[in-house]
Amino acid sequence: MRILSVITVLIAYGSLYPGNFSTPDDGAVKQFLTDWRLFTSPGDLLGNIALFFPLGVAGILFGSGRGDATIRVAGLLLFALVYSFILQLAQVWLPSRSAALADVLWNMTGMLSGMAAAHVLGKRSPGSAHPFDAASLVPLLVLILWLLTELLPLVPTLDWQKFKDALKPLLAEFNISFSAAAMHAAGTFVAGSAFMALGRQPAAWLGSALALVWVGKVVIVNLTLDASLLIGSLAGYAGCLVLSRVGHAKLFEAAFWLLLIAWSIIALTPFSPASGGTFNGVPFATMLRGSMETGARGLAQSLFIYTALLWLLQRTRMGIAKATAGLVVWSCLIELAQMGLLGRTADVTEPILLLLVGWALSVMQKHGDPARQEIVTPVSQPRPLVAVPTGTSGKHALASMAIGIGMCVAIGWLITRSPLIPYNVRELVYEGHPFRSLLLLVALLYWTMGFPILIVQWLARGELYLLSFPPLVLLHGSIAWLLLWSAVPSESIHDIVGAPVLHWPWEWEIIGRFLALFSLWSVAATAGAVIAAKRLLPGANGAQSALLGWAIGACLFLPISYYIVVMVASTDNLVELMAGNGSVGAFLLIGLAMAGISFGGAKATLALIPGIAGRTSAVAWVLASGALAYLAIYLGTEQVIVKYNQVFSALQFLLSSDRSHLAGPGELAVRYIALWSALIGAIVMVQYPLWRWTVSNRGSPIAV
Repeated sequence: MRILSVITVLIAYGSLYPGNFSTPDDGAVKQFLTDWRLFTSPGDLLGNIALFFPLGVAGILFGSGRGDATIRVAGLLLFALVYSFILQLAQVWLPSRSAALADVLWNMTGMLSGMAAAHVLGKRSPGSAHPFDAASLVPLLVLILWLLTELLPLVPTLDWQKFKDALKPLLAEFNISFSAAAMHAAGTFVAGSAFMALGRQPAAWLGSALALVWVGKVVIVNLTLDASLLIGSLAGYAGCLVLSRVGHAKLFEAAFWLLLIAWSIIALTPFSPASGGTFNGVPFATMLRGSMETGARGLAQSLFIYTALLWLLQRTRMGIAKATAGLVVWSCLIELAQMGLLGRTADVTEPILLLLVGWALSVMQKHGDPARQEIVTPVSQPRPLVAVPTGTSGKHALASMAIGIGMCVAIGWLITRSPLIPYNVRELVYEGHPFRSLLLLVALLYWTMGFPILIVQWLARGELYLLSFPPLVLLHGSIAWLLLWSAVPSESIHDIVGAPVLHWPWEWEIIGRFLALFSLWSVAATAGAVIAAKRLLPGANGAQSALLGWAIGACLFLPISYYIVVMVASTDNLVELMAGNGSVGAFLLIGLAMAGISFGGAKATLALIPGIAGRTSAVAWVLASGALAYLAIYLGTEQVIVKYNQVFSALQFLLSSDRSHLAGPGELAVRYIALWSALIGAIVMVQYPLWRWTVSNRGSPIAV
């Protein structure tokens, strides 16, 4: 039922995008109910059929096997009919969409087509408790997606002029695009691998499929046969035939690397570096805007690439969770690179689509017949990082934190009264409620520096816990916002994240900007904690699992954070302090400095816990992290700022007591050492009870 629910939500998202509901014109509902035109446009017709096709397939393959089959099929059809009608009726209130009663008919056509295809592909064998054979269904799905990528919109024509126009790029121009040829070669190679997995000889079957593709390019509307397709597909065909004689394992491995390289090339070409890249944070927005045919072709190609890559990795004995995580990281790196390319837009859609495909394949693997599957990934129960002690250990940790909070409030009171502290720090405390502000700020300190330890514990469990980093980062930032919003004046928050300019209700814009900024610390602090405590993580792969989960979230959050904090900032208070007026390199260097400070604090904390060896080396690591953090801050901040009729560096602005008394080089070094020492001390004070609580039940000595 989970996969049916996800498909249902995606259908609603695609039908009601962009969600700009407004009051319709008078008589709009009546016009919708009385419009019996069956045909609008070929693209709209095919789009509505394709929208409900996956629901029909999933309803048969993943639906409950209980009860009478006829009743279940009738229930699915009734649900699809009502659901489609409700979505079309809702489009009456969407000025950007065109509601049509005929679309309900085409939705039902897609539903029936999907159900029929599911019956053909996954027909139950007598007495079997499993609805289909996943080992044969997935390669067949790869073949179907490959054909859809090449032959959409699947509308043939008998126009002789169209045939001649389709052959012109091959006979008259003969231009070859390396990226397109590589993609065609990779697709053909993967199709040959799918035929091999189905027990078919690629020489005849793949040759026939290629002939079908070439003929389809000529007879299907809006398609052409060019040199890139011809040469690329022939190269892929020849390579598949050669490697099929070597062995199946080599064939699948070569198909994976060829498709991965081709996907990377086509995603980054034309490679024209330029500043001012853009990022689209609305899922599937580019596919739902503009031509439905273009969006459907792009979606089919993405589904083919991701499904094929995950399937090929499974054929090489890699678990679906690890395969998905690795490809999501690579996809995020590609999207991040696109932000620096001329005419390209980074999009959050591709990583989300990869996660959905990986999840769907894992569900298919669980529902398929395990006796017939060639690869069964062992599923182990997630283990907690450590056994959480109870009784005196837990009370000791809570008592230590309570004492630490009291000490921090007292220290904060003294600090905010000192003339040596920068004025912008002293302004953080409400004059009318200083103790309440200080208490909330100390709670913010504990939450900010302590929660990454819990994130590390969660990520170290492996399996699907690897995907928990993004929601944990959002939770980290949300509670931090609540504490900060309650503790300091709004002007102080606006000085950092900017004033609201989008006219959103309440504080939603400021919350979003703060979450984007705070996520940089969450990502960096978690990285430092993982690396510092890698020997504490259980099992041989505990550290690897935690780092992999961190990498997935980091690749998702860093582009979004940079886009919001720097590119669409509503204040220059941060951007002007960064080198290169907010360059990507400066942004990453500042994140590296945060990770270095987090690493140094965690190392110092662990060195103080009884039973942990390697304290001498830990001291060296802490000092090295401080030097690395300073170097990263120095390179990542602006050295010459002209403002307030003065010339100063970013470090002078940040570390000087006020604008009238700018610190010199020697004083800056002393102030940095003092600030770094205070941060390390704060991390130790916050994390010591938590780390000691974590390792209290481990009897043998542990090296830091």
